[in-house]
Amino acid sequence: MLPALSNFWIGVNYWASHAGTDMWRRWDEDSVAQDLAALRDTGATVLRVFPNWRDFQPVTACYGANHQLREYRMPDDAPPARPDYLDPVMLQRFARLCELAAQNGLRLIVGLLTGWMSGRLFVPPALAGKNLYTDPEALWLQQLFVQGFVTELAGQPAILAWGLGNECNCMDRAETRAAACHWSATVVQAIRAADASRLVISGMHSLTPEGVWTLADQGYWTDLLTTHPYPHWVEHADRAPVDHLRTLLHATAQTAYYAGLGHRPCLVEEIGTMGPMLADEEVAANFLRVNLWSNWAHGSPGVLWWCAFDQNHLIAPPYDWNMCERELGLLRSDRTPKPVARELQSFARAQRALGLRLPPPCTDAVCLISREQEAAGVAYMSFVLAKQAGLTLRFAYVEDETWPDSPLYLLPSVTGEVMSRRRYLRLWQKVEQGAVLYLSMDGGFLTRFEALTGFRVRRAASRPVQGNFVLDGEALPYAAGTDLELEPAEAEVLLADTESRPLLGRHPCGQGTVFTLNFPLEKMLLPQSQGTDRPYYRLYERFSRAAAAAPPWLTRSDPNVGLTLHRGTWQTWAVLINYTGTPRNPGLCLASGVTAVSLYGDAHCLAPFGTAVLRLQREEK
Repeated sequence: MLPALSNFWIGVNYWASHAGTDMWRRWDEDSVAQDLAALRDTGATVLRVFPNWRDFQPVTACYGANHQLREYRMPDDAPPARPDYLDPVMLQRFARLCELAAQNGLRLIVGLLTGWMSGRLFVPPALAGKNLYTDPEALWLQQLFVQGFVTELAGQPAILAWGLGNECNCMDRAETRAAACHWSATVVQAIRAADASRLVISGMHSLTPEGVWTLADQGYWTDLLTTHPYPHWVEHADRAPVDHLRTLLHATAQTAYYAGLGHRPCLVEEIGTMGPMLADEEVAANFLRVNLWSNWAHGSPGVLWWCAFDQNHLIAPPYDWNMCERELGLLRSDRTPKPVARELQSFARAQRALGLRLPPPCTDAVCLISREQEAAGVAYMSFVLAKQAGLTLRFAYVEDETWPDSPLYLLPSVTGEVMSRRRYLRLWQKVEQGAVLYLSMDGGFLTRFEALTGFRVRRAASRPVQGNFVLDGEALPYAAGTDLELEPAEAEVLLADTESRPLLGRHPCGQGTVFTLNFPLEKMLLPQSQGTDRPYYRLYERFSRAAAAAPPWLTRSDPNVGLTLHRGTWQTWAVLINYTGTPRNPGLCLASGVTAVSLYGDAHCLAPFGTAVLRLQREEK
């Protein structure tokens, strides 16, 4: 029986302050002990730690005549002390790290196969030049490493979970999905053969709905998915400063997207601003503050900062190679705290005072990610627009066997083949049974389009089109890559551009309703740094109102304030988050008969990047 996810995990990714990735070679127990005490004082409860594969299994292949393998040896041609080729000294050092962590009340996530870190490979000499996912020798040594390491350390109470490694999909090139799945299965089964009592965490990033390393496959093999949502490294996530609403929502959006398509909870396993060239220390602190509260409110099991200490004094690769790896610490290299450490400590105190195990957020709609589109980007912008409109999304992939039931489905920025016939028929059925569907067009092919949308396609061309429309008195531009000329057959045109081109229509379909937008709003806004500063989210408000069966217990009118509702067995809570650097009056409106009690923060005047937590109660009649 695996442990349940309970307390929200807060902490950091840890390499020793004195040595970084060389900490095991340059082991200094006194320095490590001081590191852990300093991290404990920040309020951190979880550290992600890394047995450098190069150091823990430093095996070399020895060859005889005609390049025939004779045996494996350890450094300096020493014979191996163990059949798994693990270094006993390194194992003792790791055990000591576990003991020191326990003394400081810290739990450890162990990234087992750390063969990739911060832009450098750390692979045993015997595997140089071999494909780490498909070569039989590589698979054999990895299996020996994992099973031997886990068996040796499983008795350490400080260990919270096992991770496959660090971004293991970066270690080499897997040519096929089958190769990636076989590698994942080999590692996971080796872990569980040695210790079936702990969670197994993916440790991967840059996963996709289809392709080689997929969200569904990682979700199938592991217990917990992971995001590493640094805005600087994600296309379109760095279009605005790190303390802008659209950037602040990126980690929450990506984590919800991974959880939905991977069918597993998703941990924000690494997050940061990538140092002072992108954000000063106060801006970085605000970034962390919002991301702690936002991911807590949206159901992630935790947030871990990258990384524990600045590494600007280290001279070995990768620090010699990569300037962006040197100034990312929660603490400076001399262990003095930065403002981000203050924020971690403040959040930890607030969590202890609340004493609240927050139920998952109530969701208002399911966003269906379709085939052939820019999936992560479309999901990201759909999430931002929905949040501005007061909605909380779940995500699903159109080709999944089942989708969550919902009164509202979003099918944003569809292109290409969109989905298979049987999934399309399922979508029709859900609409005919009463669901509301929002559809935005990016040149996708949809069978019986007129019957679904009430629009007839007069002609189409693969050429850009742009124009303007007026929404609630404000003129807004739009653009599309496909010129789709629509004529209303049975659709009611709700919005047209200034040239009378139909843009938004409504059409009954069985007991449900279909809203069609004739440009890819979500894709259009991705490259625009200030697109979310304009009221495009009001388009989401229009179709979401049609799906609301009853007024929610609490609403807010400010699009810069996020709101999530959480229903427990006996009580309901609301979390309000200000995603801006100015105080906000969120414009709260309680449903009739509902009262609110403030548990944390000022809900009527949210501090810059601030949070409020309310307990809601409906009066009994």
